[in-house]
Amino acid sequence: MIQRFRWKFIGISVTSLLIILLVTIGNLVVLSFYRDNSEANRVLDTLSQNNGNLGPRVSREINGKQSGLIDGKFNPEMLYQYRYFTVVIDKNNNLLVTNRPNNFTIEKKSISEKTMKILEKQPNRGTVRFDSNNYLYQISKDNSGQTTITFLNTSLIFAHSWTLLRLAIILGILALLLFATILGLLSKKAIRPMVTAYKKQQQFITNAGHELKTPIAIISANTEMEEMLGNESEWTKSTKEQTERLTNLINHLISLARMSENVEMTVTDVDLSKLSAAVSHSFSSVMLQKKLNFTTDIDPEIYVHAEKNSLRELLNIFLDNAQKYCDDNGKVNLSLHRNLLNNHAVLTISNTYAEGKNVNYKNFFDRFYREDESHNNKKSGFGIGLSMAQDLVHAYKGKIKVNYHEDTISFVISLKLSKKPVEENKN
Repeated sequence: MIQRFRWKFIGISVTSLLIILLVTIGNLVVLSFYRDNSEANRVLDTLSQNNGNLGPRVSREINGKQSGLIDGKFNPEMLYQYRYFTVVIDKNNNLLVTNRPNNFTIEKKSISEKTMKILEKQPNRGTVRFDSNNYLYQISKDNSGQTTITFLNTSLIFAHSWTLLRLAIILGILALLLFATILGLLSKKAIRPMVTAYKKQQQFITNAGHELKTPIAIISANTEMEEMLGNESEWTKSTKEQTERLTNLINHLISLARMSENVEMTVTDVDLSKLSAAVSHSFSSVMLQKKLNFTTDIDPEIYVHAEKNSLRELLNIFLDNAQKYCDDNGKVNLSLHRNLLNNHAVLTISNTYAEGKNVNYKNFFDRFYREDESHNNKKSGFGIGLSMAQDLVHAYKGKIKVNYHEDTISFVISLKLSKKPVEENKN
């Protein structure tokens, strides 16, 4: 349990840092791409309006409404960083490339082919790729029938944003790994006071449980002696019932405390089918005495990897819970089947429970859970046995859930199937 808490603590802390990094760095990267996109559109609009030329006269238009706090002081020479060219098509479909830099690497043939494709599609604005660069283009026409297509290299404009994104990913991963490593090293120290208090609590429960057994045994023995002397009455019968109930409660407390101490269990391949049938048979007389309709539906030879005695205790808990909370003259059912889709054994114990419509089933596996908070309910709370059952299922790396449908409460336990032992195959 302590280890689960520790890993959960580390997981929540790392997840919290991940969310913070995604929000802060993510917003920074998104803002950077947004600003680059706005800049590319401003430059292309300015080029189109000025016949594909840039100069100091239009530098303010390109700069836009920049903030000195974020962008720094305005620099007129910033406009010389852009790479662009213009294609002019006259009314006779003659193509002329202008404003092309001297060190331009794109061949005129490639420009002509791309231009023809753009004119065929007829979008006034779009993106085209030349070699390894993306170019944003815009088409404009004048009154004389001349068409001008302005191309602007956006790969260079977005280059620093892509660099920022890659850097953010690398630094983010390194920060998460470093944080997780430091947290893993210091987490033991951070939860040490809780671990100490928890161990003391478990030790107290175990010691107190053993100390309580002695006076309970004496009370039980004295009550039986009174009955042997001919003083049997409803009061002695009630005393015996309560001492038996208290003994079971103490045994459950001690078992729960020992289980929480991570005591190692000897796990083997257990025939859950035979075990379920045997435990069900032992409850038949109890069900019959309470006039309950008890049925079973068990597939043969279902093996799971578990510890036999604790698995028997698991079945006892659920069947005892079922007969205790079943409606008068109600139905109890135990079914065991294979789920070949996920290679698991599915054990379901259900009973009719008309009072369970408005119960909060999320709390069913909490220790000492009681639906009636006033503690006036004659029946004991659900929690301690079911809490121990949940710990057992988790110890087997299984899953457990509770659901309610049509006046019936069902506990569904899923355990991974194991292969049939070789010794039994030979028999």
